[in-house]
Amino acid sequence: MNLEKLFNPKTIAVIGANESEGFGGAVCKNLSSLINDENRIFYVNPKRDFLFGKICYKSIEDVPVDIDLMIVAVNKKLVCGVLEEGKRKNVKGAIVFASGYGETGKEEDIELEKKLYNTAKDLDITILGPNCAGFSNFINGINAFAFLSEKRERKGDIGVISQSGMISLSLIDNQYTKFSYNISCGNSIDVKMPDLINFLVDDKDTKVIGLYIDGIKDIGAFEKSLAYANEKGKKVVIIKSGSNEKTRLLAKKHTGSVEDFTNDEFNEMISKYGVIRTTDLEEFIYTLVCVSNYDILPKGNRLASINLSGGEASIIGEVAPQFDVEFPDFTDEVSTYLKERLPDYANISNPLDMTVTLSYDAEKFSDALTNIMMQDKIDAVLIGYTLLYHIDDPCIYYMIDAISMTKEKLKDKMKPIFIMSFMSCSRNEEAIEKLLKLGIVCLPSPYYGFKVISNLIK
Repeated sequence: MNLEKLFNPKTIAVIGANESEGFGGAVCKNLSSLINDENRIFYVNPKRDFLFGKICYKSIEDVPVDIDLMIVAVNKKLVCGVLEEGKRKNVKGAIVFASGYGETGKEEDIELEKKLYNTAKDLDITILGPNCAGFSNFINGINAFAFLSEKRERKGDIGVISQSGMISLSLIDNQYTKFSYNISCGNSIDVKMPDLINFLVDDKDTKVIGLYIDGIKDIGAFEKSLAYANEKGKKVVIIKSGSNEKTRLLAKKHTGSVEDFTNDEFNEMISKYGVIRTTDLEEFIYTLVCVSNYDILPKGNRLASINLSGGEASIIGEVAPQFDVEFPDFTDEVSTYLKERLPDYANISNPLDMTVTLSYDAEKFSDALTNIMMQDKIDAVLIGYTLLYHIDDPCIYYMIDAISMTKEKLKDKMKPIFIMSFMSCSRNEEAIEKLLKLGIVCLPSPYYGFKVISNLIK
């Protein structure tokens, strides 16, 4: 299935465009926020002459150019007629926002969904949706999404496919996630999740693929797409409902999904292709961000933990055993090195209570980090530090400089470093960006942080 005209259109028409709150208004604002060329975006609403200072056409047939993508923000009973009008402008792809189709379970809505599918096939128009929130192509600046969010740079290499529009929005709003594509697919009556997975596997700008799944209608096609991703070396991270009867019922009501396999069978299947399954959005987001940012993942579960206080080292030691990670003792040589440079009240163990002594001296911190990292029995390093939104104590900047120095020294012998926070809070954006440029993610608090590290190790 060729999805280029759907996700990389040159011309776009919004049917049902308006200036009020809701999908029809939001998608117009989103499109215009990234596309300044007035010859690419066209508004259609028979009740308006102008919208956002631009001409508004009565019908798509009045638009003076052919249209690649039409965004349909009208009542579900009008959608098929709108598609027929679009065909006369050579439309190849359509996003259908309307909900209330097969997911309601009502016979008339199931029939209307069938009619929509058959109409689209007869007209040779590729459909995303219905009951979806559209997509954002951050590589080429096409924000055909139905929800508004803060305007900021989000271009990256994470490709997301979600059966929930609000989950797509939550990911966009997270300060860490940067995307190639964020796609809300809804009921997927035409373009199905396996088609979208294959599209992102083939996309050169996508490094890791994230899936939010309510239910899977064709497990065979889904498995083939995971096999294709595995063959091409694209890591897939999944968050999926349906592990119990209540969430299976919710999935059926949400997207009309009914599954004929058990949760255990699903887990066994995805494990064959190295897919990471997560349990909630916090774990999902940080796993994606780590795969996106680390060129080298931990080769084993042996960690060194460097902390600025004994309390933090103790928390690490208490939480970590739940997640199959180890903290090998430092070699005698490294222990001696640390004893000579730390106060006599520092606890030379792993996890390490380093105190704050070295955190204000970038060169000494880098030397200590290098010595710890060069041990053969260490696969990755955790630096325990809670990065806040407002930074009054500058030690994080010395540590960032130290990490940069260490990368220069070790080059291809460098091992992954994680910043382990001890509380959930907003993070300083400048410091986050500096860390990300060094290929380092500031993880959430230890319980979630170790879940993410465990995912990466597996």
